[in-house]
Amino acid sequence: MNAPRYAELFRAEARERLTEMNNALLAIERGAGPERVSELFRAVHNMKGMSAAMGYQSIRDLSHALEALIEHLRRDEIEPSPAVIGALFDAVDALESAVVLVSGDRNASPDVSAAIAMLEELAKQNDIEVEEVTMPTMEWPSLQAAPPIQPRQMRYTPTLSHPAVAYGSPVAEGKRSVRVDAERLDSLMTLVGELVIARGRLTELARQAAVPELMDVMSHASRLIGSLQDEITKSRMVPVGQAFERFERMVRDMSHELGKQVVFELRGTGIEVDKSVLDEIGDPVMHLLRNALDHGVESPAERRKAGKPPTAKLVLSAERERQAVVIHVADDGRGIDGRTVLENALAAGLVSPVRKELTEAEILELIARPGFSTTSKVSRVSGRGVGLDVVATKVKSLGGSVELTTAPGEGTTITIRLPVTLAIIQALLARTAGETYALPVTHVVETMVLTPDMPSFEDGREVLSIRGEKLPAVRLRAKLGYPPRGNGAGHVVVLDLPERRVSLIVDECIGQQEIVVKPFDAARGMPQMFSGATILSNGAPALILDTRSVA
Repeated sequence: MNAPRYAELFRAEARERLTEMNNALLAIERGAGPERVSELFRAVHNMKGMSAAMGYQSIRDLSHALEALIEHLRRDEIEPSPAVIGALFDAVDALESAVVLVSGDRNASPDVSAAIAMLEELAKQNDIEVEEVTMPTMEWPSLQAAPPIQPRQMRYTPTLSHPAVAYGSPVAEGKRSVRVDAERLDSLMTLVGELVIARGRLTELARQAAVPELMDVMSHASRLIGSLQDEITKSRMVPVGQAFERFERMVRDMSHELGKQVVFELRGTGIEVDKSVLDEIGDPVMHLLRNALDHGVESPAERRKAGKPPTAKLVLSAERERQAVVIHVADDGRGIDGRTVLENALAAGLVSPVRKELTEAEILELIARPGFSTTSKVSRVSGRGVGLDVVATKVKSLGGSVELTTAPGEGTTITIRLPVTLAIIQALLARTAGETYALPVTHVVETMVLTPDMPSFEDGREVLSIRGEKLPAVRLRAKLGYPPRGNGAGHVVVLDLPERRVSLIVDECIGQQEIVVKPFDAARGMPQMFSGATILSNGAPALILDTRSVA
């Protein structure tokens, strides 16, 4: 029997069961009905059977003690009081620690005696006895003694297309599902990316050859490659809820620790993004939630004094916006006082002494600086800048943007915009000073020919007049350090950025193309305005412009 193979399967299954336990406990704490207690029981029961099958006796014993106590909760023999819920959370934490330990060393024997003793003591306090639960379970003494099984048989799922048995009842028929290693999906996406590059080059060669039969075959092959790309991309798409749901426990624990009352709401959890994006957004969102709880949300006493309900509201939501996923972290707390930010910025010499107020974009830029903070109180999360610096850096590296909306006394909303996928994107190709650059179309509104009557200067800055609107002008040649174009001709790309609209002047717009994003590290002294690189259909490399850095 392939022990490492089953150990990896156990780790994956255990993580899912632990997530189910935490989510069920959070719902029970909020007053959910008996169906969530049953959900909690099933998750613990599955963990018990899995750990017994693998020979993880300590995890099996703790799962059994936890399962037995939950059985009395199911029978309404004990109440889900704060003490009971707190003990159950502690037991699940101990279970998670044990899983982590055996995941690193399958021969490890975690000490769970304290957690079991805690559950037994809780049972005694409620005048109940811990008894054996009669529901059947796969309790094999060790992995070597277990009968041979297929990996998918260790997973209870209602998505099988053939009858299966779980807890002695037939499962409804439906779609089939299988586990696929994430690295294999990554490899497939890399290969299809190379195939897309090859498709572009072949299409160009077929066009030059002007052979009708070759063009027909290439057109058919191009459609097939496009379909293959779509299917592989869809196979990597996962709901953001997979990342969001784990934050419920964090918000619950942190609000209790800070002595604050918070209702946490998740919205748009069904919005799907590429797994690579989902893997990257966890830390930024976590920092935003921690900062909101620590610095945005007031204590119950402060909220009452301000005429607010004692319980604050914290919302984490996601939505699709063209080729981007938009994530909002919003609280109805104290907001960010722009005057305080300005005073700290003046004291640090970060803004001109004549400034009287700051825009929301400027406030965000300042509080996202490393070490910048508007509070003198050092807490477990020492200041908004600590988290926002991490957020801004990570989001920018992913080709996204961050924006801020705040009102003193009313709350703060921080919005993150990220591409739905990081591997293959639609881009506008533009030529400047003989070089071709790619511009992601996420923020592109329109393109047009630059005419002599469009440029003018206001307050010493060049602007372009486009249908009566004066937009700040940015010349890509100047940004890249090239001299101005002699004849003044060019094209204009209108960009719709979170905080403003900008017109980018390039020598020539070539057209749109699907590009494969490759990592790019700028050389020393090179302008920091590129988010990646790509290979064009003619085989030439091109740099991908970061729209916010350019504009």
